[in-house]
Amino acid sequence: MSHSLTFLLGLPVLTDGPLWQAAKALDAPVLISANALSLWRQDGPGLRQWLCFDRRKLHLAWQHPVYLDSGGFVNAVLYRGYPWTVTHYMDLCEAAPWQWFASADMCVEPEVAQNRTEVFDRISGTARLNRECLIEARQRGIADRFTPVLQGWHPHDYLRCLDRMPDISGFPILGVGSMCRRHVEGDTGILRVVDVLDRALGSSPVRLHLFGLKTTGMAELSGHPRIASVDSQAYGVAARKAAHQGGFSKSNAYLARVMTGWYRQQQAILARPAMPFRSPLHPVAFAPGDDPGPLPPALAARLAETAEELRALYEAGEIEWTDLTPSRVWEAAFA
Repeated sequence: MSHSLTFLLGLPVLTDGPLWQAAKALDAPVLISANALSLWRQDGPGLRQWLCFDRRKLHLAWQHPVYLDSGGFVNAVLYRGYPWTVTHYMDLCEAAPWQWFASADMCVEPEVAQNRTEVFDRISGTARLNRECLIEARQRGIADRFTPVLQGWHPHDYLRCLDRMPDISGFPILGVGSMCRRHVEGDTGILRVVDVLDRALGSSPVRLHLFGLKTTGMAELSGHPRIASVDSQAYGVAARKAAHQGGFSKSNAYLARVMTGWYRQQQAILARPAMPFRSPLHPVAFAPGDDPGPLPPALAARLAETAEELRALYEAGEIEWTDLTPSRVWEAAFA
């Protein structure tokens, strides 16, 4: 298993402007979100209707390595879900020679999934989206560039997701989501998640892409044989802060200069001798389940079992996302 780690430079847009030219000059492989290609119609104050993906700049992907992400976190926060269908997204995946394209997924950061029930539901949603994207990718003959994506918050959430995924044994890269808003250390830290997944994958040659990894996490994991690549667009935050404090506009030309310096810093970190991977010091504790509150144990167990049955039906495509509600669980438990 190769130990080299590739750093993907996140770009907020795909246009032949200062950011693109700077990325090419740096010879930096680029990651963009499908959101960067969305076209919207303004239907009224605060009301926007998604129209389609803008394909006018996709020719750039023939000039320089570009990777595609579905943008699940932004969609979850801004739109409470994807404004497009899997077929729309796979049309985009088929339309350009992306180095790889990530499956659509459902992130589980605390600001999106506010309790364990929502985490479990969204893990089931991620498993189903992976399956639907993979089916379409195979039908279109582009499955060789498909990258499955795992989701979770506690380390064992990722194992739960892995267990529900379609067969991923033939894919060289496995994406790992919900990375950018967590600490390096701790029970739900990046090191813990990577350690659990690495052990679970065993002798499999599959390697991981960590979405939105912080610089400190990248430095810790640069020599880990399981990590294939990471991405970040953190330079945007620094540029926005500097522009605000300086009282000037954050133009793309200015952002490109900040991005160039920041990217070179990331490359310098990767050029250092790799740090030995520090396995977490303590065994991983299983994630706590939902607090049943005053419910009798037998009733709580029955509801939990029913919820799992509904999630399995959803993953199989037999029911819809709207069926994964507390009221539906109660109804099904006593039907």
